Amino acid sequence: MLDENNMEISQKKSKNKKDKRTLNDNTISVVYLDDDEVMLETFQTIYSPYFKVFITNCPKEARDMIRDNEIHIIISDQRMPETTGVEFFTSIVKHFPDPIRILLTAFTEIEVVINAINQGQIYQYVRKPYIFQDMKKMLEDASEIYHLRKNRVKQTSSYLDQTSEELKLIMHNNS
Repeated sequence: MLDENNMEISQKKSKNKKDKRTLNDNTISVVYLDDDEVMLETFQTIYSPYFKVFITNCPKEARDMIRDNEIHIIISDQRMPETTGVEFFTSIVKHFPDPIRILLTAFTEIEVVINAINQGQIYQYVRKPYIFQDMKKMLEDASEIYHLRKNRVKQTSSYLDQTSEELKLIMHNNS
């Protein structure tokens, strides 16, 4: 669970100081998969003013959310009845390689961390309880990485298209 004192402090700060992101500027889309309904509801309540938040306790529903929306970040709890977070990430990474993946758990198991990194290609491994401001900053950083990667792909694609056109022109002139 989130630290109540931390939540009170962050809520007071939000009232006193305007954040960069507001409800009208939800450029970061986050899917959060967890079997703990309280964690899901708390996450949505706290982070929806800053991000476009999708929550679910069902792995299939999470896949559908990722398929049907441009999702920047996926958070999954490690221990759930139907699947583990690592298994979930491993199952989606081939079809949805772009979103940044964050594994959340109340337990520290070195084997889980190794599998998460090797199989699910996670960005961060976070222990519960987490601190509001730390998670918010992590989500903002993850979004920045997501957008940098997308821009790099666009630039590379544009460069390859331009080079291909130049090669075609050269071949046409030489024939």
